[in-house]
Amino acid sequence: MTALKASRTAQYPLLAEFTFSFDDTAVDSVNGNTKSFGTGIVFDAIPLPPGATVIGGEVAVETAFAGGVATLGVGDSLNATRYGAAVNLATAGRTALTLTGFRGAGENVRLTVTAAAATAGTVTVRVMYTVKNRSNEVQIA
Repeated sequence: MTALKASRTAQYPLLAEFTFSFDDTAVDSVNGNTKSFGTGIVFDAIPLPPGATVIGGEVAVETAFAGGVATLGVGDSLNATRYGAAVNLATAGRTALTLTGFRGAGENVRLTVTAAAATAGTVTVRVMYTVKNRSNEVQIA
């Protein structure tokens, strides 16, 4: 049996963000083709280190997507909607990420945009996370 002692370390939460507009392009993480965010794409936007646990975050629709139905799934390569499913991009506002307690092995945060010929729209995805066994400060008793 292990004799446990009180924790003496603490770490800062890390925050990563990714902003995209309807007319930005990237290489689709699934099929390797260059696509526009306004016509639909799967993109690994935020790399997370092994042992990371998402502890907060949001999808902020700064300018609503125009030109039809547009949604965003926020997840990873194992579960495309782990942190958010079908977030409406056609309405400006903020949607909190779903916190699952999942500790990853280095899976990137994957964005799955479903849209058809959008003519406007800007979105920022923010992800706050911690990393297992990391410390930035020592707490003295």
